[in-house]
Amino acid sequence: MVLAVFVEFVKYREWTESLGKDREWFIQLTQSKVYQVIQSFVSSYGGIALPLRYDYQIILLPYDVGVREFNENLKKTLLNYSPTPINTLVACKRIKDLLKMDLNNENYRDDVSCLPEPLVVAHADLNDFTKRTRSLGIYRTYSEILNVIAHYVRELRDIAIVQYLGGDNIVSICDEDSMQEVLEVLGSVDSIKVGVGVSKIPRKAFMLAAEALDTIREKGKVSKYMVLYDQ
Repeated sequence: MVLAVFVEFVKYREWTESLGKDREWFIQLTQSKVYQVIQSFVSSYGGIALPLRYDYQIILLPYDVGVREFNENLKKTLLNYSPTPINTLVACKRIKDLLKMDLNNENYRDDVSCLPEPLVVAHADLNDFTKRTRSLGIYRTYSEILNVIAHYVRELRDIAIVQYLGGDNIVSICDEDSMQEVLEVLGSVDSIKVGVGVSKIPRKAFMLAAEALDTIREKGKVSKYMVLYDQ
């Protein structure tokens, strides 16, 4: 199970429409700043924030974080940055179950208890992407990475959260018993390497995935995957 906090920016659409017609630059500026503040705050708890659509974001936390205090501090932290009030929906579920949550049938609460179970973070990275960008162009390679993301989202929609991290980096987050299935889908794309981190602490799982990816690079990409477990 993973301790997840869904962050809803209340009446986000109404806020954007209140800005007038010359608004998109300001929306992008605000979204980026709010995400930066959330990510910085969450990292101090050993967690990680996934921006998703920006009007709804997911925070993954270690199982033993005190949720009530976390929510109170998050709202205080965002007071001077968020353009709207926020709601937080806390859940302790397997990733598979988080993907199927019906927000209409869930209560906003902060009294959940969570069992410690490992989280799998699979960080996929395309080989020679910088070289391809120089030869094929920025937009063409950008469209290629979007196609890869679309493929992963379509194939993994029932078992993993897929998040684009920028550049040629894509992360898939799943339960430990789904890891092999996720790796098979990630590996179905040519010229890709995948670093995998497994930990009960989300930030640590991301760190281990990055370490595994760096090791694959250092060894000359002789393997497609590497899995590192938290001790």
